[in-house]
Amino acid sequence: MSAPVRDPKGGGLKRLYHGDTNVDIVGRWKLWFAISGVLLLLGIARLATGGLTLGIDFTGGTVWQVEAGDAEVEQVQDAMEELGYDDVQVQEVTQATGGGNARFLRVEAEASAEPADATRSALRDAEDALGGLRGDVPADARGRIDDVREDLEAVDGPFADEVPAPLASLQAEIEKLPSTLEGAEDAPAAARRAADRMSVQITDLSELEDAERARIGGDVTERLAELTGTPATEITVDTVGPSWGRQISEKARNALVVFMIAITIFITIRFELKMAIATVVALFHDLLVVLGLYSLFGFPVTPATVVALLTMLGFSIYDGIVVFDRVNENTKLLDAKGRMTYSEMANRSLNQVLMRSLNTSITSLLPILSVLIVGAFVLGASTLQEFGLALFLGLLSGAYSSIFIATPLLALLKEREPRYRELRRQIAERGSGSVPQRAEVVKTEAELDPVMASVKAGPTAPYAPSGTPRPRKQGRRR
Repeated sequence: MSAPVRDPKGGGLKRLYHGDTNVDIVGRWKLWFAISGVLLLLGIARLATGGLTLGIDFTGGTVWQVEAGDAEVEQVQDAMEELGYDDVQVQEVTQATGGGNARFLRVEAEASAEPADATRSALRDAEDALGGLRGDVPADARGRIDDVREDLEAVDGPFADEVPAPLASLQAEIEKLPSTLEGAEDAPAAARRAADRMSVQITDLSELEDAERARIGGDVTERLAELTGTPATEITVDTVGPSWGRQISEKARNALVVFMIAITIFITIRFELKMAIATVVALFHDLLVVLGLYSLFGFPVTPATVVALLTMLGFSIYDGIVVFDRVNENTKLLDAKGRMTYSEMANRSLNQVLMRSLNTSITSLLPILSVLIVGAFVLGASTLQEFGLALFLGLLSGAYSSIFIATPLLALLKEREPRYRELRRQIAERGSGSVPQRAEVVKTEAELDPVMASVKAGPTAPYAPSGTPRPRKQGRRR
């Protein structure tokens, strides 16, 4: 009994599973690019007009968390407005405790008190003066001065006094440093001692800043205690300055630049430069799409969002590498006598790994969806929700771009090369149609896997004799 043979013309899902689909993805590149273009234009337009909704980690502000008691979200919002806070977010969070579930209120408000003009001017002058000192400080001590300047940038007030005593002392230390270095026997050591004194003054400034912010937020704590019946000492208060978010943004930007350069170098060495270009374009596509969606729907951007965006880039690259690896293998089958252009070969390669790409994306999205649902509706953990949302949108965009953006863009770039331009011209002159193209695909599969090609051809194909059959020899008659 012969073994059952898989029908190459089975249903769509069956053909997709075995990589036998022939969907014209590369040939419809204008459609995919148009869809992405619309999304990008909407997102960029919204970013240009409304920007992103930044969390307090980037704008600066205070977070209060208190057991809700009998208080409702609307009551807390009204109370915050009465106290003069305009941009307030109140979330109800349910947390599991030993006796069941407890309701908590999480109140976020931007910093309500801006530093005085004199404070801003003094801080800016001190930062500029520290930057100008680099030329006067010995080379082996400049790093300490740079650290002092970076610490000072994290301080922005407000203070109880317009120019507090530690800031005035810091300005005096900066002014006298050049003359101190000129008269010192060991200039590097003198510079390091001065940097240590400046660090102490900046620490004092930070403490004064925290104390003033705590005083400003004290009226909110008292009001929340009245509404909820919770003692003021049991209300958790966290204050964040906007400079911290600015440092996170700068570090994320630097990490993104290094990441892009490293990926470009790796893909260029492993494959070629045009594949690296297509990959980087797809990554920027994913970032802009996610940021545009965040701007359109007003989702808050937090440090968890930044971490998720950097994480999803790795998933997006993996999907693209899977496709490019198959394209790189099938490129060796193209020659001057072939019946497929580079675009047709790239499209065939994409169809061969389409199921694998879909499986990878689905198996990645399901756990992230679970994190998003559990974090938002079960645990009430806002950090999980923020991380899961950004990662979910990023993975969706990455799955789309690896299939519909990166590979078509690669085909467009490669078709400009003289070799593949000439191949397309020869195929056009021979009048290659769909039937010869399919014959070339079968030939390609036979070269890659002769056994599987023989099974596809049918149970009798491998045993078909060649040439005219010989007549059967007859025996003697008796």
